[in-house]
Amino acid sequence: MLYVARHGETEWNRKGIISGRSDIALSTIGYEQADLLSKEVAELDKSPITKIISSPLERARETARVVAEDNELPISVDNRLIELDYGEYDGTSDEQESYLKIRTQFAVRYPKGESLMDVYARIVPLLEELEQDEEHTYLLVCHNSVIRAIKNYFEPLENEQVFDYRTPNAKLIAFKWNQVAATIKSA
Repeated sequence: MLYVARHGETEWNRKGIISGRSDIALSTIGYEQADLLSKEVAELDKSPITKIISSPLERARETARVVAEDNELPISVDNRLIELDYGEYDGTSDEQESYLKIRTQFAVRYPKGESLMDVYARIVPLLEELEQDEEHTYLLVCHNSVIRAIKNYFEPLENEQVFDYRTPNAKLIAFKWNQVAATIKSA
């Protein structure tokens, strides 16, 4: 089993500002969401989490820290979990027509940034490493675009489905490793 969670809310999330690689802090609501995520993690019975890996960005690290401290879990940072680089769009409104057009294209890079395909390419090796570790159950605390790539790894989606998929802040999502093998065999 693999668990993932998006970081808690930031002020930029609330205002519809693209945060990408900008290192934005959690809001008060974001900390409350992290506390709720921590309680959700504590209630796992069948496959309890044994290690947490976080994106290097503060909003994810702080969410992971709250969960790790409350549940006495080890935590590490992996740069592969960093949010998609939105390049020139970072720090701007998420309602711009040009941004929304690029957002629906898996392989198109944002100006001076990267594409969702780039995120997928850096996430797959991490997922393959974690799948080989049968000793631990991981929680990855990361970002919406990273979770889109992870979801597509476990459950290949049509292009539109990938971009329509939105992850709520600080909500625990579970994936089963055998889903990948079953998907590959049926292809």
